[in-house]
Amino acid sequence: MRIVFWGSGKFGIPSLKLLKQAGYPIALVVTTPAKPGGRGKKLTPTPIAITAEELNITILAPANPNDTEFISRFQQYLPQCGVLVDYGYILSESVLKIPEHGFINLHPSLLPLYRGAAPIPRQLMDGCTETGVTVFQINSAVDSGDILNQITVPVQPDETAGELSERLAKIGAQLLLKTVQQIESGTVNPQPQNQCFATRAPKITKNDRQINWQKPARDIHNQIRALSPLPGAFTTFRGRQIIVLRSKLINNATDAQPGSIITTLPKLVVATGDGLIELLLLKPAGGKVISGIDFRNGYHPSNQDLLGTSDE
Repeated sequence: MRIVFWGSGKFGIPSLKLLKQAGYPIALVVTTPAKPGGRGKKLTPTPIAITAEELNITILAPANPNDTEFISRFQQYLPQCGVLVDYGYILSESVLKIPEHGFINLHPSLLPLYRGAAPIPRQLMDGCTETGVTVFQINSAVDSGDILNQITVPVQPDETAGELSERLAKIGAQLLLKTVQQIESGTVNPQPQNQCFATRAPKITKNDRQINWQKPARDIHNQIRALSPLPGAFTTFRGRQIIVLRSKLINNATDAQPGSIITTLPKLVVATGDGLIELLLLKPAGGKVISGIDFRNGYHPSNQDLLGTSDE
């Protein structure tokens, strides 16, 4: 079965590699255009493009995958199945109807829960203790097609979005391969999604990133790990933005003002609206990632310092 793989981010790399390793002919990889990055603003191809080049697979990176000219080129590769993982664009009906088996998508949630652009961060923000991966048939509505396969996966209490994404990508690759094999053998069993249980996972905004120290420690901890490593939850210290990348819940109760650094305790411990939280890894604006202890030793916070008090 001839496959055209559509993807951009790192989440799709295990899937692309596994399909290739399993012997499926990958006729083409479609990805998003290279973007300027780094200090020199040099054009950087997507992680999937880099992987496809390593695997010696033809790559196309259209600015608009729904453009008539590109659709015509896509048809020339005679795809039997389109496989989409972390691509970033919604495809039109004109594209979706080209492969005889249509398009399938690997999504990091237990659909119909957390449909949308940011399922992993939104699940961690909500404190979910389990998640999963779903392979579904793509239709014209976002993340609402028939479920072909699904696996439930537990979430670790301190797991970051980066760590969970890496783990789900590997589990999802195996599920995707199984689904492709079932499609090829005619044994796949589509199940409609129950629309009554559908929830949304919209893209992350700046407001989602800003830490509100009035909230309970557990909510802040979930926010920090949900946004780590990128784009990162942030606060300010003496007017300078600080990105917090890793934290740990402290059981001690406190009546200290939310946002204040508890200088009587070792390490970097901050009071919240309910409980204490230790900040383990931080990245000051324009600086390198440092530990909470290094932050204390370098910045010497006092009892008068309050995180998040400046205009952010």
